[in-house]
Amino acid sequence: MGMKPFLYGSFYSNPAIVSNFLIRINPFASQHFELQSHSFDLADRLFYSVKDSYQSLMICSSDFKELIPEFYFFPEFLKNRNEYNLGSRQNKDIVNNVALPDWAQD
Repeated sequence: MGMKPFLYGSFYSNPAIVSNFLIRINPFASQHFELQSHSFDLADRLFYSVKDSYQSLMICSSDFKELIPEFYFFPEFLKNRNEYNLGSRQNKDIVNNVALPDWAQD
């Protein structure tokens, strides 16, 4: 008897995913910092771009993040108003405010 089919092989929502989306505001920045042994995660793994996150979800079967409620009512989480140093990606892009899709004006 084999394993029954399933959609998610892990929890689809967990503190690491939530703090990754909300890393630019507290208390989530502090939680992320604690989860990552007192540093921010590698810049290439941080939430950087809505478009790139969507493309990853569509291509990578192990990426199954869900949209958090803040996407619908709290756009401030997309801005790095606290000016956290979130590092630079391998392509040299600095991780700061979240890059919005082309259709978004602000």
